[in-house]
Amino acid sequence: MPKKLTLLKTVMTAVAVICFLWVNAQLQGQPLIDSLVAALPSMKEDSAKVKAYSKISQVYYQVNIKQSFPYVKQGLELAEKIGWKKGIANLNNNLGLYISDTGNYEAGNEHYKKSLEINTELGSANNQINNLNNLGRNYQAIADYSTAATYFFRALAIAQEIKSDDHISLVGTNLAACFLNQKNFPKAKEYADLTYLHAGRAGNFSNMVNALMTFGTVEIAAMDTSKARAYLERALAITEEHGLYSDMAKVLLNLSVIVIPDYRRSIPLMLRVDSIIGQTSPGSEADVINKFNLAENNFQLSRQAGPEEKKVLLRESAKFLAQAKALMLEDRPGMMANVLLLESDIAEDSGDFGSALRNYRRAIAINDSLFSQEKKNEIAELEGKHKLTLKDNEIAINRLMLANQRKTQWGLIAGLGCFVIIVALLYWQNRIRKRNNTTLMVLNQELDEANKVKARFFGILSHDLRSPVVKLMHFLELQKENPMLFDEKKEQDHRQKISNSAENLLSTMEAMLLWSKEQMENFRPNKRQITVDELFSFIQNFFGDTGNVSISYETEPGMIVVTDENYLRTIMQNLTSNAITALKNKPGGQIHWKAKQEGGQVILSVTDNGPGIPADKANKLFEQSVSSNERTGLGLHLVRDLAKAISYRISVDSQPGVGSTFTLSS
Repeated sequence: MPKKLTLLKTVMTAVAVICFLWVNAQLQGQPLIDSLVAALPSMKEDSAKVKAYSKISQVYYQVNIKQSFPYVKQGLELAEKIGWKKGIANLNNNLGLYISDTGNYEAGNEHYKKSLEINTELGSANNQINNLNNLGRNYQAIADYSTAATYFFRALAIAQEIKSDDHISLVGTNLAACFLNQKNFPKAKEYADLTYLHAGRAGNFSNMVNALMTFGTVEIAAMDTSKARAYLERALAITEEHGLYSDMAKVLLNLSVIVIPDYRRSIPLMLRVDSIIGQTSPGSEADVINKFNLAENNFQLSRQAGPEEKKVLLRESAKFLAQAKALMLEDRPGMMANVLLLESDIAEDSGDFGSALRNYRRAIAINDSLFSQEKKNEIAELEGKHKLTLKDNEIAINRLMLANQRKTQWGLIAGLGCFVIIVALLYWQNRIRKRNNTTLMVLNQELDEANKVKARFFGILSHDLRSPVVKLMHFLELQKENPMLFDEKKEQDHRQKISNSAENLLSTMEAMLLWSKEQMENFRPNKRQITVDELFSFIQNFFGDTGNVSISYETEPGMIVVTDENYLRTIMQNLTSNAITALKNKPGGQIHWKAKQEGGQVILSVTDNGPGIPADKANKLFEQSVSSNERTGLGLHLVRDLAKAISYRISVDSQPGVGSTFTLSS
């Protein structure tokens, strides 16, 4: 009986710790899963969404591996759709891990190899190590240790090349396990030493624990349980210090093999498990079994103790047994038989032979009732009758249910139809409201923009139409008041100037019309090929008489631009006009137009030797916030808008006292 209970204790200790770990993973992982899943529909289809799918699958892997597959597959499909190689590699590795954990190592290896191929192409050393390590573990799982070692050694070579202590310790752990499986204990210890050294440098306490457990296994094989216990106790101390509950479970399971029949050591381990279960899953089956094991171990220890200590241990055994009995379900007669047998042993050692005999007989009776052939036949007969009765009742209930279902079916359908209609109406109403709100917002934005354009338009009109009109009026006043002031030649010249001013005014009006068209939503420039010589010829003819200002032109032979001719002429006309205005009172004023091609771009620039513009004002010339009634002319506002319409950029480089250069680039 003690041997059976000892084996049961070992197995149930493992079950209890594993149950604890599962519950803890759920408590930590489920809120994160819920938040990520809720965010998925609103995310764009990019690398961030791929990472979200990957994270959800990883957390589900710790809670429920089946739930991880849909998300890792969706993430892989999206990564392939957007062509993100790093994401494809990582998700293939994750999918290989999940599939391998179901026992399908061959399919898992296919994904690992895909991931390895991409990571090799990308030059990702860390991920190559993970791929090779996972491949080695799969081949080790199917006992192909030679192939497994090949992958492990490739991973170790890369880890040592990049000097990664963390990865060296990881690969070392698997190499040690590989040699343990082959009973090559010297090699296993060699790689456990390597693991422990580099895990210590990297601060990877989990791999340090794995190395210590390997040392313990080697010592158990050498029949030196004292050294094995020392290694395992060191490992247990690390798990306790750093809260490594998964590793703690493994260490406790290993210690349980060594410690028994040293009950003074086994009992504290079980008490620790009892404390963990008490915080995570009290009342569970693992809790019942662990308390029963505590009762059994205290009882066995009492048989080795002195009279006084024996009384204490028997009380402890009875206490844990009572707790197990109180938690035990009524439909567990097999467990109840074991409890009664232990109660019988405790009563016998306490001198209560009457209770010992009664409990023993009850346990025997339960076992006889469970395992006698007569009882089995009786149970089978009762079970058959019970099934027939249940079947008859089920038929009668089904008939009643069918009758009721027919009555309620139409009501349910009608109710469902009404519900669907209401939902559809609400949805339709909501869609209309959203569409109307969107339309109103767009109209408000367009109205606001139109008001801004109108203000800018009239501000420009107030300035730039005044100048040519004033000149025209000045010429007419001279002719009216002093008709004989000029001789015939000068009069002819003035008439020509009046004509030119009128043409300039008309040109300005046309420019205004062109600019107004550009402000219209559906208007598009009409682009075609035009030579730079034609553009310069237009400027030369337009500004035929510039007084003290000379205009020069420089271009590459036969240079052609593709743009809207009217737009570009208007831009050049206004830039030239502004330059002439800046040089009006300066003797020897010079304006130089230059055209060139550079890096596939057309660059047009106009340079003058005027007074220049201070840097702070030059930077503000083309800003929307600059007031349009400043004396900057139609040119700079019009040039800014028209250049944008034909996909040109305009910039200014000015030095006070030296001059200014305005540059147009396509």
